[in-house]
Amino acid sequence: MPSSNVTTARSQHQTSNIIITKELELCHLKGLFNRTIDVVRVPGYLKKQNAKEISSKIKQSQLFGNYVNAPNIGRIGQAFFECQNDEVSLKLYRDFSAVWIKEMRKTVSPFLTPIDRLRLELDEIWPFHCHLAEIGERKLFAGLVREFKKGSFAEPHNDVLKWDLVNGMLTNITDQIAANVYLETSNKGGELRLWKQCPETKEEYEAIRIEGSYGIKAEHLSGCYLEITPEIGELVLFNPMRIHSVGKISQGSRLTCGLESDKKALQIWS
Repeated sequence: MPSSNVTTARSQHQTSNIIITKELELCHLKGLFNRTIDVVRVPGYLKKQNAKEISSKIKQSQLFGNYVNAPNIGRIGQAFFECQNDEVSLKLYRDFSAVWIKEMRKTVSPFLTPIDRLRLELDEIWPFHCHLAEIGERKLFAGLVREFKKGSFAEPHNDVLKWDLVNGMLTNITDQIAANVYLETSNKGGELRLWKQCPETKEEYEAIRIEGSYGIKAEHLSGCYLEITPEIGELVLFNPMRIHSVGKISQGSRLTCGLESDKKALQIWS
């Protein structure tokens, strides 16, 4: 299990534990959850030619659209965070979760969708298996596809499922892992930046958030961050409860894996 200690901080050095591996293992998941591992990279998770063919098929899907609050970011599916305090978006998410999953399978056939493959592998690796997350007895969607078009990017932010819950929804998920499979990358850009900072409460996050945006004010970011540039076909995993950002990339498929307990099944969603 080779590892690479990579430092890319702008103002001062920060030792980072980046695991580069041929396949995902249980120790990688545990390390990401307890934050002893910063990033796990699986280069060649998909063959480059297969990734390009899957990407081409996705762009032809009738369900390929854009984020409401980020029109320069194309996508199939919807992120759960878009449902915050919005009954219309929540209903759309619930009604179309199964449709998006089935559409992805049909669209990329005869290939297996990257997220279906990852779901199977997580189920095999984790002792207590892995399944779609459920909130209010409704299964969530997993397998969001995003295309960062020219000039678009993801601002520094973090993702915490319980902050996105509305109308008395409950979850016992206490920690998370984000998984991205990169189907295309740009010649320049596409960097994933990851800070050590991890706001503990939504109130703490709101206090440092840019007004009118999900992003965090630059003055509240430490000068130290880890930075990697993914390759086509690569699988990258990290803990999204830490502040992170994404540079201008072309396309990738994403899910989040949630942990209630190391004695329970992993839950996945987008």
